[in-house]
Amino acid sequence: MTVRKKIRSGKPRWVIEIPYRDRRTGKRVRYRRDAQVQTSQAAHAEERRLIAQLEELGYIPTSPEPQADAAVPAAPASPSPTGTTFRDAVELFRTTKAVVKLKRTTRRSYEVSFEAELLPRFGSTPVAAIDFVKVTKLDAELVKARLEPSSRRNVQIALRSVLRCAVEAGLLTAMPRLPKLPKVGQKVVQPPSVEDVELVLSLAYPAAKIALTLAVDAGLRAGEIRGLRWMDVDLDAAQLIVRQTIYDGEVDTPKSGHERMVPLTPRLLRVLRDAAANQRKALTAPVAPSSKGTVWGESSLLHAFQRVLAKANLPKSRLHDLRHYFVTRCFRIGADAPTVQALAGHQHLSVTQRYAHTSEVAKRKVVEGLAP
Repeated sequence: MTVRKKIRSGKPRWVIEIPYRDRRTGKRVRYRRDAQVQTSQAAHAEERRLIAQLEELGYIPTSPEPQADAAVPAAPASPSPTGTTFRDAVELFRTTKAVVKLKRTTRRSYEVSFEAELLPRFGSTPVAAIDFVKVTKLDAELVKARLEPSSRRNVQIALRSVLRCAVEAGLLTAMPRLPKLPKVGQKVVQPPSVEDVELVLSLAYPAAKIALTLAVDAGLRAGEIRGLRWMDVDLDAAQLIVRQTIYDGEVDTPKSGHERMVPLTPRLLRVLRDAAANQRKALTAPVAPSSKGTVWGESSLLHAFQRVLAKANLPKSRLHDLRHYFVTRCFRIGADAPTVQALAGHQHLSVTQRYAHTSEVAKRKVVEGLAP
């Protein structure tokens, strides 16, 4: 049972292929179709629904038929007073609350939950019929599909947002009673070592080095690196101000919603002075452009980082790990949590404090001190 990306007519397509034995005839059958929604997560979610059908029916229906609630048989829903379906409610949310309240990255996460998990199950269901039982069955199926608690939580948060929007619009009289959100345990943050980071910066080519140094020495997120302009940098005062982020070509405020000032380390100041002398053109020009002189794309900046890692013979990792490195280093040199929160631009102090206990050296030192 596989989900594969195929190139067809020069374009990538996600294809679902499931070989099985038809319980009705005993014959070997191969189900092969393009995924209904062409994203990796949606294709894998569709595969899980097809497998659930296979386990229940003994075969996979191949005739065109609606997918809503196919994986979770439910009792006939009581009709909605307004006839509004969940799909209608999602469309209302997309065009109102999502635009006003959510950042671009968050909207994209919601869309994955809608297309991969919620609309295939509840699309044609009256919004007033979505209740505790249906949502509990949904979560049970996601557990069976081995989704992480964080992914299950994201699906339920997206569902709740749509229902709240429906209540505000008068499509629901009140929020239904729903199961508690899945608990998500904290993970140990493991930033790269000082030696690995220094090696990466030493091997990075000029365009990549500016971007990577902003992540290492200023803790900027990828979108903030793309959005940093020369008007946001004061070389004389040795500081920069994070005012905007760029994601998928769209300019937005930083994740916290607030601007923040970050002093420049001596190394970052040198890198930026060299960059200003070589490529500074206008106040609105990007500080860390790609080799072509344009704003980095989402994938191109990550690929640049991966190329440097390969050159250094280091395993692949996320660009965000360099930001983890910055925050963890701040704590290791003795910074207090509120100061680190201000430097990193975390909206909640609880996020910052996740990094305060990641030093294995500090832990060992404390435990050794307990010895008589």
